Amino acid sequence: MTAYSRGAALFRAATAQLGAAELLLPVPSCPGWTISDVLTHVADNHEAVLAAHGIVSDDADLFAVYEEHLTRQPRALLETLEVILHAWDIARARGMSGELDDATLDFLLAFAVDAGEQLYVDGAFEMMLVSTDVGREASVLALYGRDARPADG
Repeated sequence: MTAYSRGAALFRAATAQLGAAELLLPVPSCPGWTISDVLTHVADNHEAVLAAHGIVSDDADLFAVYEEHLTRQPRALLETLEVILHAWDIARARGMSGELDDATLDFLLAFAVDAGEQLYVDGAFEMMLVSTDVGREASVLALYGRDARPADG
C-alpha cells in the first residue's frame, strides 16, 4: 500500500457518514476553516493537479482517479501529505481519534526531514514545540503544527 493509498483510506474513514451539520464544524488545526473548507481545499487541489496533466473525469471518486494518475505520474508527495494531514484534521474535528499507523508516520517524518526549513517558508506549517514524552504521533504531527496531545494532556 502506498502512502497516498493510506492517506486516501484515512480521508475516507474521517469523512464516512459525514452529516451536513458537521460541515460547519471548526477544524482547530486549520484556524478559521470548517470541515467544508478542508474538503473543498483537498478536492480543488487534486482537481488542479489532474487538470494540469490533462485528466478530466466524471468519476465521483476523486481519490481513485488520482491514484490511477499516480501510476503514470508518481510525484504527488504534496497531495499525499495533504490528504494524510487533512484526514487527521477532519477526524479530530469530528471527535475521532485519527490515529496514524507507523508507515504513515514514517512518510510524514521523512517528508519533513527532506523538506527541512522549506516546510515553514510559506507559512503553511508552523512547528509546535512539544515535550519528549508525548509519543511518536504527537511528535511527528507537531512538525506540521498539529497538536495530537490528548485534551487533558
